[in-house]
Amino acid sequence: MLRKLAIRNAKRSIKDYLVYLITVIMSFSLIIAFNLIVYSKDVRELSSTMMNFRLAVIEVSVLVVFVIGWLINYTMKFMLSKRSKEFGTYMILGIERKDIIKMFLIENIFLGIFAFVVSIFIGYILSDLLTAVIMNIFEVQYKLNFSISWQPFALSILYFIIIYLFVMFRINRIMKKMKVYDLLYLDKQNEERIFKNSKKRKILFVVFFITGITALTLLREGIYHIDEGRSIQMIVGGVPILIISIYGVTITVGDFIVDFVINRKKIKYRNDNLLITRQFTSKIKTMGMTLGTLSLLITLSFLSLSGSMMYTDMFNAQIKSIAAYDVMISEVYSDYPEILQIQTKNNKKIVKEYEEYINTHCTIKDKIEYNIYTNKHDDISKNISKSIMGFINIDCYMKVSDYNKLLEMRGLKPITLEKNEFFIHENRDVSKSIDSYLKNNSTLNLSGRELKSKGHSYENFARCWGTGMTFFIIVPDDVVSNMKILDSFIMINTVKPTTEKLYDDIGKYVENTMTNNKDKSDFYVYNLSVKGDVISENRSILTIFSFILFYIAFIFTAIVATILAIQTLSDSTKYKYHYSILNKLGVDQSQIYKTIRKQLLIFFLFPVIYPIIIDISVTTSLNNLLNPALSSEYSYLYAILYSLSLFLFIYLIYFVATYFGYKKNIDE
Repeated sequence: MLRKLAIRNAKRSIKDYLVYLITVIMSFSLIIAFNLIVYSKDVRELSSTMMNFRLAVIEVSVLVVFVIGWLINYTMKFMLSKRSKEFGTYMILGIERKDIIKMFLIENIFLGIFAFVVSIFIGYILSDLLTAVIMNIFEVQYKLNFSISWQPFALSILYFIIIYLFVMFRINRIMKKMKVYDLLYLDKQNEERIFKNSKKRKILFVVFFITGITALTLLREGIYHIDEGRSIQMIVGGVPILIISIYGVTITVGDFIVDFVINRKKIKYRNDNLLITRQFTSKIKTMGMTLGTLSLLITLSFLSLSGSMMYTDMFNAQIKSIAAYDVMISEVYSDYPEILQIQTKNNKKIVKEYEEYINTHCTIKDKIEYNIYTNKHDDISKNISKSIMGFINIDCYMKVSDYNKLLEMRGLKPITLEKNEFFIHENRDVSKSIDSYLKNNSTLNLSGRELKSKGHSYENFARCWGTGMTFFIIVPDDVVSNMKILDSFIMINTVKPTTEKLYDDIGKYVENTMTNNKDKSDFYVYNLSVKGDVISENRSILTIFSFILFYIAFIFTAIVATILAIQTLSDSTKYKYHYSILNKLGVDQSQIYKTIRKQLLIFFLFPVIYPIIIDISVTTSLNNLLNPALSSEYSYLYAILYSLSLFLFIYLIYFVATYFGYKKNIDE
């Protein structure tokens, strides 16, 4: 009998908690889809770096499983509170407590198994779609593969069992402690208010808001000075302070909203403002910790989406900047070991081996050998600000003939310099500093020879021209005759596109040609760059970052919207009587619907406001660090708009579904 009753109640719960069930299905579908992808042989063979994809997904899945577990636990407790009178009545009628607990747990296990089974089919289809996207990123043709591995499903089942064992254990403990009285009045209970005094809450709101500003300042300084030792302490200290601020502001802001409306009669008595304010603030005060958790999840969603967009832009831009040519070979001169802190005894020998292999196995289209020079005066470097990690703060010189050849190999227009002129080509990060310097110093004195500035540019700057240099001073060829060579480079363009395999084959060939163990220990492929390898590695990192961050953002957004929807739809039965009274008093039905829309909109937007501020602040701070590597100085703005748009798109779907569900409950 109890089993039949449990199955009947489970079917009823599917109808009442459809939004929750859809979210659980989509969450498990994504978990299964990502598990299938990381165990896919086709994906693993795309690049050697893709082997890290599995480990990254499994690590992130632990966090996702924890959050899904929190959602299921929250929803089951919510369902328990709404059906507490029913269970209390069962106990009064003589049904044993253990049977009631068993019935409730069977209901939820049935719902969970139903969701998991449905998610298997959706997850399999989704994995094929996501795999096709990954293959498209790597420009590889993808054919549907119907082979199924048991590992991803075993891992997904393990996640499912862990979640439900944990949740069932907690619910079982809660229900065992409940008496008939507790069950009959459980639906009247709310979250215990942490700060009960209104004045204290207002003071604490200001304190928590200032705490948030402090945390964001620490994060900004820590990110901006990431190459310094103190930056880690700032970031590690800023994160927990920011989390405390999110919870504190969410819990205490209600009193400020009430005072703002109540103390302004024009706002207070306009239309339905008083009704909406009272309902909204009562909700904030009775579920402050839950809303704080939702704000934290929204913050993580925003930062994940913004981070995904910025990293995508950065890795795409890196290909043009780092791998502007098919093959790059550099030779570090031992005269300046303190500059790069790298010294290889067999440098020249290794470079010759590189060239020998490339000449034998590749058809060369264009090739240039050139030097980067220094005069050790560093006049410009001392007068400009730099914020790029790992870059050399010295003046670097290049012959105009070499510079023009490098431009021509990329299909760009060369420049012309008179004998008494120089030109600066810089990274965008130092462009403003260079511009400011040239306004005050239009001439350059090199060993008694005065050169006039012909201008500067950051367009088409390639960092591969000289590893670690933020800018180059382009001078007439004869000017460098008395300068020392800082570094030597070989740039090669091949007829056929290069690959990751070419890079590996060159490395193996050169290593095998070394004659003794000592030579082999000195061998390191730091001074060889192959465009195909750079593209492959960048695409791999891009895929790992973008997919995982989107994975986190989608699930967190859906979970937040689900909890808000469940809370709101539950309130619809409570407020049904209020709206019927308003209708009898002459309030038009359309006006009631308008009030409902306002009420839902404010409730859904409330936990979003503070995370938007945090996202803008953190993303702007990241821009200060990553800007030199981004395609545009406005990339971070696109990232913020992208994260906000995608989040609101998913959020809007849940909002619309909640509104129509709320409206239906009111009309019935």
